[in-house]
Amino acid sequence: MPEPQPGINLSRRKLRSLIGGRDSRYSWLELLTPDMVVWEDDFMGDTLHGGYQSTAGAGAGALAAALVAGQLGGMVRLVTGTAGDSTARSDLSLGIHFRADMGPVFLCRLQMSAITGVKVEVGFTDVVSGTDAGAVNVKATPTFTAADAALWALDTNDNTDWEGLGVDSGTAAVTQEAAIAPVAATYETLVVALREYNSTDRLAAATYLRFNADGNQTYPGGNGAPIWQSLAVSSDVLLTPWIYAEARNTTSKNVDIDFIKVWQRRVA
Repeated sequence: MPEPQPGINLSRRKLRSLIGGRDSRYSWLELLTPDMVVWEDDFMGDTLHGGYQSTAGAGAGALAAALVAGQLGGMVRLVTGTAGDSTARSDLSLGIHFRADMGPVFLCRLQMSAITGVKVEVGFTDVVSGTDAGAVNVKATPTFTAADAALWALDTNDNTDWEGLGVDSGTAAVTQEAAIAPVAATYETLVVALREYNSTDRLAAATYLRFNADGNQTYPGGNGAPIWQSLAVSSDVLLTPWIYAEARNTTSKNVDIDFIKVWQRRVA
């Protein structure tokens, strides 16, 4: 007998007709359809993909993102250098191709060499590398350099915990307090997801998930459901995936990124 015909109709609509939109498998299988925009990178090879933007601060020893040879599974490294604060920085972005009304999700597995004297941001922001020295200006307040951003932020000038910060057209959202500190030289996985909830007023919410080195969800705790932060970003503003590292003292920091994946629907 001939082999079964390979899949032809791989649309989300066809998938929904087969298993239903509320089936728990839908969100997993949806990623396999051509109706999704997906970018993922394990950072293997000799050269960073040309689609990325990366810049380093003007301080001594600061380096733009570069692949590290001979790493199991691949890795890219940000090096802040020793100048301290905004001149001791390195960042990585992809391009402003993502929008909250398309339901984007950004996943990043990383580790940092130290959790003292450091600032790190992971999530979405509205400009690419080389434009802002961090999307967040002051984490404690918070105030922002970006007009629209939603991201995990760590800044030891404030405290040692990850917090979910959002800003919509310059107005800060209520901070999502995770009360979880990273561990130096230990991988963790951070997720930021966006969704539109009011198309008339262009309002979008953000949620933040964190997984430890063993892949266990630690925020929300106990494998809890996502906690949505309202007024997080404008739903019609183009955003880029964003990873930013800054030394808050004169000791250089490395942020090693093992893997990123970002996806969204192609049409609303």
